Amino acid sequence: MSVYVYKLRNLEGKLDKGTVQALSQSDALLKVHKLGGVALEVREIKEKQKSHKGGRGLSLKDRIIFTEQLSVMLKAGITLVQALKGLQEESSNKGLSAILADVIIEVEGGLPFSQALMKHPKVFSNIYCQMIASAEKTGNIAGILNKLTEQQQKEYELKGKVRGALMYPAIISVLLVGVIIMVITFILPKLTSLFTESSITLPLSTRILLGLSSLFTSKWYLLLGGLAILIFGFRAMVNTKKGLFFWDTVKLKIPVLGSFMSKSYMARFTQSFASLAQAGIPVLEIFKILEGVIGNSVYEAEIKKISSDVENGIKVSTAIRKSKYFPGMVGQLVSVGEQSGDLAGIFVVLGDFFEKEVDGMAKNLSTILEPIIMIVMGAAVGFVLISIMQPILSLTSSI
Repeated sequence: MSVYVYKLRNLEGKLDKGTVQALSQSDALLKVHKLGGVALEVREIKEKQKSHKGGRGLSLKDRIIFTEQLSVMLKAGITLVQALKGLQEESSNKGLSAILADVIIEVEGGLPFSQALMKHPKVFSNIYCQMIASAEKTGNIAGILNKLTEQQQKEYELKGKVRGALMYPAIISVLLVGVIIMVITFILPKLTSLFTESSITLPLSTRILLGLSSLFTSKWYLLLGGLAILIFGFRAMVNTKKGLFFWDTVKLKIPVLGSFMSKSYMARFTQSFASLAQAGIPVLEIFKILEGVIGNSVYEAEIKKISSDVENGIKVSTAIRKSKYFPGMVGQLVSVGEQSGDLAGIFVVLGDFFEKEVDGMAKNLSTILEPIIMIVMGAAVGFVLISIMQPILSLTSSI
């Protein structure tokens, strides 16, 4: 059965747009005529147009706007299908419009909204779909969409803080490498002939620097080849489970940055757990949902272990305490939540705490990293200067 899009001038004289499922063009035309009015256009949506399951996902910001708008429309009393059609027609994002066309067809065909969204995993995450599924049982989709908007907004702000905090050291590192390459490529070659023609024995640091200069100027193809091998090798490594686990472990052990990233992962975990728990999803199911959404394979492996322990009858707080990657306070507070019966509330508190921790570290990260960066820069520049000045001083003293 194919999908056809139609334009119809209804009995009131207004232009109406929509989609129908039909076996053929004539069958689609017949279904459109039954709607009443004059059919202006009926055409099949090609498979390439309607299939967005493997395409690129929407940005988080676009998804936040869509969720918020849908929540407002449902609260205003508009039916789900009407709201989706309205958003599809008004959307300036072609990708979202095409995805909504798919979702509308599925929902009109009797498929639950959550399952229709699940057919687009690159756009709507497992957390998103599970929260919608829980809302369908209670009928409070608008309320859950409002919580999803808040949860996604927190995630967006968290990602922005992480990016902003890492921007400074990244820029400084690039500038440092750029300066060293400029010295090696443009300044050092002018002194090479002077060093090689002299009878003095060049220091090891100077020989290393001359070798690098030769690599950058006359043997650049070897450098590019080595760089290409390094990049492809790294990508091949992180595409394997063991390689990705090793790299994610290394990231967590980087001084200062490792601690910052650990706190950001904990903020994402606790905030996501709180949202799912507030939606009424069982604890064991929450852990299974969160296994693939943290963004670090080390933490995802720990969550799998916790999930397995909870499934075997161990308390959540006890299972969390067993992990060295979860701070002790998390297990203690979760224990309090288990005793009071308010696990969702405890994770809300934990989410807010780790968000503040990330925010504080993001503001101070440049101050913390500045001395380290200055030491590294000073060492690199000092190495270059000593390597150049040593043979020059030896030449002047021998004259």
